[in-house]
Amino acid sequence: MDQKLKYFLYSQNSLNTFKSCPLKFKYKYIDNINWRFDSIESRDYYEGLKSGSEFHLLCERYFKNIPIGENISEEFKLWIEKIKDIIYIDESKIYLPEYEVRIKIGENYLTAKYDLVIIDKDSIEIWDWKTESQNSSYKNIENRMQTIVYMYLAKEVIQKIYNLNIDTENISMKYFRLKIDNYPITVKYNKEKHLKSKYIIESFINNISNLDFDGYIQKNKKEVLGRIRKLYKKRKNVRRYYCAFYVKQVRICYILCTVIKIRKLLYKKALYVEKRREM
Repeated sequence: MDQKLKYFLYSQNSLNTFKSCPLKFKYKYIDNINWRFDSIESRDYYEGLKSGSEFHLLCERYFKNIPIGENISEEFKLWIEKIKDIIYIDESKIYLPEYEVRIKIGENYLTAKYDLVIIDKDSIEIWDWKTESQNSSYKNIENRMQTIVYMYLAKEVIQKIYNLNIDTENISMKYFRLKIDNYPITVKYNKEKHLKSKYIIESFINNISNLDFDGYIQKNKKEVLGRIRKLYKKRKNVRRYYCAFYVKQVRICYILCTVIKIRKLLYKKALYVEKRREM
């Protein structure tokens, strides 16, 4: 195990990064290399995150009964009204905005930060605000690492903190895509899903802890980079097939190869011109 992972604090983001690309996980979480602004797409993505964070702050103030103020955008006002129409404030329930929990798994911890948790005497609702316009199927949402981690920790941690004995079937997660939906998408939970989530989470953490990252990368990089070069030559959208970090590596390699080819051609041309002059 890499020593930097010995007491690593896992989250749905880090597990999902490893799932999509172990190389990206290594550079981001072990080597602390950040490439937020290496392309127009990533800049747009992080600008969207900034806007989303601002809206989450407004929601936190609302559910803590703190005035949200008047100097907010029309879009944010519309989203807040959508939430007010869906979630009726009931004083018998507990509302936990921007609520963070963690659990120990082996030598590591797994953490989750919820946009909102609503606790009733016999149920737990997890709410997640989505401010981007991305559309996803129910199956995709149900199988997200975020869904797996958040619902697992709700059962394992939240109900214990509040000394509750809530049936697994009474835990749900609601994704509210505020730009495109008027009602949330609800994911139900059960005992079978809970056992499966436990297995998935522990398997990922064990795989990360036991993986020789340098050996894995050297073993797989040549093969993957070769495939990406072929996609570049066919002028296909490489980002549909591989993560941005691989793409960036190949882009640099591709440019260098092109420069070398051009220099060789110029050198040959110069030799040809020189021979013509001698004749």
